[in-house]
Amino acid sequence: MKRQKPAVRIEKTYAYFRYGLLAVLCSLAILFLMACGKSDTITMPDEKTKEKQPQSSQEREEDSSDNKDASKTGTNGESSSHMEPWEKAYLDYLDAFEASNSCTYSLIYVDEDEIPELVIDSGVEAGGCQILTWHDEVLDVLQTSRLYFTYIEKGNLLCNSEGNMGFYYDNVYTIKDGFWDFIGGGTYQDPADGPKFDENDDFIYEYHWLEQPVEKSEYEQKLHAIYPEKDGKTPGAYYIKDEMRSILEKKETASAAHRYELIVADLTWTEAHKACEEKGGYLATLTSREEFDRVQEQIITEEKTGVTFFVGANRVDRFGFGWLEPGTPEGYSMSDLYNALFADFWLAGEPSYEGLTEEGREVKEEYVSILYRTADGRCYLNDVPEDILSAAPSYAGRIGYICEYDE
Repeated sequence: MKRQKPAVRIEKTYAYFRYGLLAVLCSLAILFLMACGKSDTITMPDEKTKEKQPQSSQEREEDSSDNKDASKTGTNGESSSHMEPWEKAYLDYLDAFEASNSCTYSLIYVDEDEIPELVIDSGVEAGGCQILTWHDEVLDVLQTSRLYFTYIEKGNLLCNSEGNMGFYYDNVYTIKDGFWDFIGGGTYQDPADGPKFDENDDFIYEYHWLEQPVEKSEYEQKLHAIYPEKDGKTPGAYYIKDEMRSILEKKETASAAHRYELIVADLTWTEAHKACEEKGGYLATLTSREEFDRVQEQIITEEKTGVTFFVGANRVDRFGFGWLEPGTPEGYSMSDLYNALFADFWLAGEPSYEGLTEEGREVKEEYVSILYRTADGRCYLNDVPEDILSAAPSYAGRIGYICEYDE
């Protein structure tokens, strides 16, 4: 019965270990959980212990008054008349906890109304996700156990299904009278005396539905009776905080009005960076899927699919890649862009941080380029040396860079 998490989650967790960010991210997870306020928090139990039963909306209704009052004030006490009440409430919530800059965000539609739910993904399993819903001037928050969940779009159902180290669970929720409401769920785990296997070498679990022992078939029947797993979907595009802020405030991503110039020149990354500054711009900083798609379309339209273009990311003096952009002195860390770009936009196996020259010599790859792969009909990100031409002379005439302009 154990369901595997999507590859993006596995790849994401592995990447954090590679970057050596585990200690930092654990601290962020603590800040994230401390910032939950009046949320319905479900704590992940120790490996073999049962999970505390999630609360229903009735048990949390009294807490909504604080959220209702807070939602009437704009960010930093200022009114935001151009924003819808739910947009202002979501933005106020993001500004209320310190860990928000290290999370990624998505808008999804769980119930039937036209107001989306806001997903706040902490990026670490210990932090889980918060999912905000807004009804009748009341903000309600669901805290998931760990990260993975699916939902039935416009079907008013969400299932938090994950686990670890021999303990797994399915918790199903709906939005009732404006509040997240737990409607059923269960757990399955290794027997008390340790893991066991059947004749096919599959794990044998002990199943419980609403804390009552059941057989596997009954567990599946009860789960499918309240949640059609085959129809479940995961959030699509994720955004860093700056992008989500722009979407809530302006109904578009921060780079929507930006202009891009594609220059073909055999320069190094450093030379390209300086050249863009002299032009009044900066090396393209791709911080959303929409921006990536626009740059990709321009590469195709200008028939420059055979060129490898430098963009504004590098790994120098960083735990991972960072994107440079005016107004952000430290740039955007790649850890903030995992859901936004990493899994879907890097070439398979990249970033590798090192490679071989055409002569077979090892070389560091600490800068980022965007390239078009004809076989896939799309662009990818790839880590490259600071001086591509010195490592691969055959690329002469096929190196370039992309300048971005805030206009």
